[in-house]
Amino acid sequence: MASWARTVNSQPYEIAEYIISGIAPIGLIVIGTVGNLLSVLILLKKDNRQTSTNVYLIFLCIMDTLSLYQWNLGDAVYEFTVGTQNISNQSLFLCKWEQFLSFYTLHTSAMFITLVSLDRACLLWSRSYKQKIARPHIALIFCILVLFILFALNGFLFALGFEYTTYDNNTQTQISVIACYYSLNTGLNDFFSIQYPWIHLVIMYIVPFILMFICTIMTMKKLIVKQTSTNQQLINSAHRNRHISIMLLSMCLTYIISTLPNRLCFSLFADLIIGHDYTDTIFLITNLLMYTRNALNIFFLYISVHGFRRDIRRLTLTCCRRLDGRIVPQKNNNHEHLDQMTIVHDPVKHHAIGIPLHIYS
Repeated sequence: MASWARTVNSQPYEIAEYIISGIAPIGLIVIGTVGNLLSVLILLKKDNRQTSTNVYLIFLCIMDTLSLYQWNLGDAVYEFTVGTQNISNQSLFLCKWEQFLSFYTLHTSAMFITLVSLDRACLLWSRSYKQKIARPHIALIFCILVLFILFALNGFLFALGFEYTTYDNNTQTQISVIACYYSLNTGLNDFFSIQYPWIHLVIMYIVPFILMFICTIMTMKKLIVKQTSTNQQLINSAHRNRHISIMLLSMCLTYIISTLPNRLCFSLFADLIIGHDYTDTIFLITNLLMYTRNALNIFFLYISVHGFRRDIRRLTLTCCRRLDGRIVPQKNNNHEHLDQMTIVHDPVKHHAIGIPLHIYS
């Protein structure tokens, strides 16, 4: 990974960086936090959390929220204080956690969106997967395993960062300095700077990109197959199926588009970019683009899933009524829940609806 330190540049670039690194990150934090928490709140409803895809989406929204704060908040503070304050340098504790979360949140988010894509493709193509593996408790186990495995893999980052004292000639006093992403252990430094970038590349890019590409092709192939069934229930189910699949397909493509420029700039074109007035601007734009995806989950769900739009409207109406002091009537919704969806494998041969999957995904 390229080593990059921000510098003072000419005025036009400084203005652009103030917007990209200061104002825009705060907007992402607000939009992403509200959107992801609303998504989690709705997906946690009893009817909605009974599907494997929604379990993966819940964990994705949670880790995306943490990821937004990890980079955007620190960069905004740095920008608004004109480089005089850095959250990670306030204490050794914050330094170590910033080091860990900067990679852990990205890795877990990448794995969860990959699981969403993989789960969707398998649901479309495998009846045995739908019957035996696509269960919320199994999805929960997979999510916990991902969290623990990536915690163990990134845990060494807590060993980086140390504090030392130096003498300030201007104030003639001893001051404490915190060095993040460095260690007094040369072996650990070498691992972080040489081997770990390859681990990061595999987890963040290679594995997700390959699996998402395969799942995208599988999903698209399933979507473009002409449905010949005349059964209205199967037709409606296939219609919902298509909307949800397109939504997940869009999420995966957005992940690839938003993260690829960052990797290209830091890995392939770093030597060409570093050393110019526009260096900070380009790197900050790629970082902002990468973290923008973390704030878009609610928009994908709202645009693509009718049941999600319905629940958002109900939640908004409930909040407005409570703010006005009006009593919110409790309706019996026993027969109204999330869009039921059946995976149609062969509409010509099968005319019975299988087990309904209440999927928001």
